[in-house]
Amino acid sequence: MGITLVTGPANSGKAQVVMDAVRRHLAHGREPLLIVPTATDVEHYLRELAGTEAAMGVRVERFSGLIEELVARAGVDEPVLGGLARERVLALLAADPGSSPGFLRALGELFADLQVRRVSPARLTGALRDAFGSEPQPLGFDLARLYSEYHRRLERLGRLDQEQRALHALDRLREAPALWGATPVLFYGFDDLTRQQLDAIETLGSVVDADVTVSLAYERGRTAFAGRASTFETLAPLAREHTSLPPRAQHYAPGSRAALSHLERSLFEPGAPRADPAGAIELLQGGGERAELELIAGRVAALLRSGMPAQEIAVVVRHPAAVAALLAEIFTAAAIPFAMPLKRPFGDTAVGRALIGLLRCVPRADGSIDGTAADLLAWLRAPGRLDRPQLADALERELRRDGVTTVAEARERWQRRWFALDTIDHLAAAQARGPAALAERAGRELLWLFSAPRRGRASVLSSEEMDEARALAGGRSALAELRELVRLAPDAAPSSAAELALVLAGLQVNSGALPGPGLVAVLDPLALRARRVRALFLAGMQEGEFPSRARPQPLLGDRERTRIAKASGLLLGEPVDVLAGERYLLYALLSRPEQQLTLSWHETDDDAGPLSRSLFVDDVCDLFDERLQDERERRALGAVEGTGAASRPELVAGGRLTDEHVLAGLRERPWSGTSIEKWISCPVAWFVERLLAPDRFEPDPEPLARGGLAHLVLKETLEELRLETGSGRVTAGNLERARELMRAALARAAADPEHRLSASPARTSAILRALSADLERYLGHAAEQDGSLVPYRLELGFGFGEDDPQSGGEAPELPAFELGGGVRMRGRIDRVDVGADGGAVVIDYKAK
Repeated sequence: MGITLVTGPANSGKAQVVMDAVRRHLAHGREPLLIVPTATDVEHYLRELAGTEAAMGVRVERFSGLIEELVARAGVDEPVLGGLARERVLALLAADPGSSPGFLRALGELFADLQVRRVSPARLTGALRDAFGSEPQPLGFDLARLYSEYHRRLERLGRLDQEQRALHALDRLREAPALWGATPVLFYGFDDLTRQQLDAIETLGSVVDADVTVSLAYERGRTAFAGRASTFETLAPLAREHTSLPPRAQHYAPGSRAALSHLERSLFEPGAPRADPAGAIELLQGGGERAELELIAGRVAALLRSGMPAQEIAVVVRHPAAVAALLAEIFTAAAIPFAMPLKRPFGDTAVGRALIGLLRCVPRADGSIDGTAADLLAWLRAPGRLDRPQLADALERELRRDGVTTVAEARERWQRRWFALDTIDHLAAAQARGPAALAERAGRELLWLFSAPRRGRASVLSSEEMDEARALAGGRSALAELRELVRLAPDAAPSSAAELALVLAGLQVNSGALPGPGLVAVLDPLALRARRVRALFLAGMQEGEFPSRARPQPLLGDRERTRIAKASGLLLGEPVDVLAGERYLLYALLSRPEQQLTLSWHETDDDAGPLSRSLFVDDVCDLFDERLQDERERRALGAVEGTGAASRPELVAGGRLTDEHVLAGLRERPWSGTSIEKWISCPVAWFVERLLAPDRFEPDPEPLARGGLAHLVLKETLEELRLETGSGRVTAGNLERARELMRAALARAAADPEHRLSASPARTSAILRALSADLERYLGHAAEQDGSLVPYRLELGFGFGEDDPQSGGEAPELPAFELGGGVRMRGRIDRVDVGADGGAVVIDYKAK
């Protein structure tokens, strides 16, 4: 028994050795555990083993599954404190219930590291005293005191955290090895191991004396493996047997074997010769992120058309969540079936967003409300919440145009028009009964929100709806955990609906399907270490992204950790050579494709700022002929050709509209000058704004509203002046009367909701004062002008029909103006003045 260590480069056949070991164990009547890094790997190897003689009797688990097995066999039955409950306890101990989720997460990770290293509170207290003495704590608070109080609180609660639970299981197995039995354990796909994982391997292999096989990608003396040397050196002395496998090129497709094998053997090695890429390695360069992903989509679509199974294609992105929406849009448009598993905030789902919005609408005990009108709308817009969802749109339009932002006023407006929103009152009543009642009621509301659009349908959830189901499961689990926390530590539980909303906003839930048959896998780099694919696309090869930059340690920086280590010997965290780790990660990825490898990057960011491609691309190019780089495919920023959206030849030919039905419809309508400008700048925007003409959610821009009001007031002023004096001309003799008429007209118009100048009352007053002053100056300027011109027509429209919204319901004053080619123009003339000699002048108001 003991530990068998199997090492070798990526293409050495370690997977075959592990599978042979599985079959050997089965032949001897033993049912082994195969431990792989990710859930995707679990699914992959379950499918690989299905239908073979190794299918029955083999369990495939992640490392967390092994921990659960260790706990069960060791008989550790103490209840465990969940991650969310631990964050609440830490927030209480830090004397800051409003601590950010990031701070609490970092503090929890530091405490987890301390416990995995078996550092007691007394040891930490001594180490900090040795390092800093009477100096102020580097964190701004007493870390040792907080760590001690955390341990005492867990003891009072009668709970273990996840790390303590695992350590108790390992310690019991060390004391009673027979508890484990004879189950063999095989680790495959791990290139680096955490301290807890190493502790488990040592316990099983060296103390329990179970049959443990550890497959590790490592080759002594190679630059690519320098970042994994410490793991090998830790395991090597523990191994009963060490098998070092030689490289093999049989994994690669025959036509790609020479190039891909050369890449695997020569990456980062000095003096390596150049080879022919032979089409097995390609480069893509996009002007921007969209252009890069469109290039990838085009290549993936071509591979699918050639007959390559979708599950044999993988796209690796450093941070999938950051590009998820854009990538999904592009791949969907290209008809590429894909799976992109990732974590997303609970509030990004429909049910999560609605529940958080609802909770934020509940008044606190003092009557204050943390939420805004947007939170009320988020709840009302939950699928199935309203029979007529457009009612929420109408409310939002009204609130935006009137500048309403408070929950109270938004709720009052809704209830005045439609129905009472009693759910808010029910949650307020639950809040008054205590945190447990609040969490229980929130759970019922979450279930109702999920069920509402599906009630009475008995439908099977589609792939798009699975994220909502995961959010339901994750939210209910979190609320159940909080209810349990109320029983154990009431002071640590969220006491208000607003605080509960904050806790749920920090919750992360699984999103997206796991890769499987018929789906192209979109993964992060660490998710593709335990299996091969035929074609790999490594996207986002930007400097700063791959390789990533070193990030400072949270809470305790490198300087403080070094000082603690020198003073006390206590090592917090492992020394990390970021560049060495990134080199290995690149090597591991580049060894995964069997037939086609494609590296891609983009030249600019979202703001058109220049970006540098990764120097790792240069490391690859240095191994091959210059034509690898010279023949890279490029796509310019904003390019539209080849995106899969084929033009309709019957509508467009040579960039011009040719369809007679479309042209006839355009000829029937007169065009305004602004419509022509909008068409020239963007026909789609013209179609939406001018033809569809949806109601605006936002109020008119202040300059536009101000100009429209100025036109209206001048029209009314001059018309009333003409009725009183017989002439609309402003002179020195009637200037004061004209100003009085102007002020009265301005007051009337400002009182009309249709002429709202701003959503802010304070800004409205300021705009009115400024507009009044401008109009008075204009009238004064008009009174100083010599001549005999008299205002004849004001706001004279041409080309408007009676049913046109801009006609005011009046008969058209003038026909449309013919521009030629069947195009007619409409518009409005501010003013026409006429003279005694019959001449006329067109006047256009302009603000200066």
